[in-house]
Amino acid sequence: MTIDAYLAKLEPLLPRTARLRALPEVREHLRDAAARHRSEGIAAFDAEAAATSDFGRVEDVARRLGSELAVRETRLAGALALGAVAFFVFPLYVVPENTLPPAPWVEKPRDILVLQLVAIGLWIAAGVLAATGEVLAWTRWSRLAAPVLFGTAVAVTGSLAVSVVLVVRWFALTPATPSWALAAPPGIACLVLCAGAAGWAHTSRRRLVLQD
Repeated sequence: MTIDAYLAKLEPLLPRTARLRALPEVREHLRDAAARHRSEGIAAFDAEAAATSDFGRVEDVARRLGSELAVRETRLAGALALGAVAFFVFPLYVVPENTLPPAPWVEKPRDILVLQLVAIGLWIAAGVLAATGEVLAWTRWSRLAAPVLFGTAVAVTGSLAVSVVLVVRWFALTPATPSWALAAPPGIACLVLCAGAAGWAHTSRRRLVLQD
């Protein structure tokens, strides 16, 4: 099989995201191998046939390249989720701290305290899950990263929902109305990034399962 025929057969078997990077690398490898065979006195056509034969069956190569891409994408998804959870500190603490009106009470109401602790607890849980997902992505248990990252998105959703309840309750107890809505865009952005990372990892996980 010639190099062009080999690549033409390989291309449709690869995920679209892998074609741009993998095909040029495979082409270069095959051309180098064919050049070595030609230097040994083998005819050009036979040299390409030997190079493609040595490289392996098209189906096996596609499976290997697809698996490598899936693992790499899972690692990137884990890093994305971890970064999004870290950034969530802005809508969770930084923005409210600088926009909520001064507390009129000497002792914080119990419901406010509970809501704060729950929101922070869920955020910490999201961070732990995101870190766990990223660690798993670098091990042979990388398939487990997707459900863990899904848990990250759920925890961020919970923290965001509790934070909304907290803000509403805070306003009910204070007369001032600051620009608390500034916290909404970064909070929603963090949630979207976490959900996107979980979906990305899930897609990669399915590819790994299908290629086994």
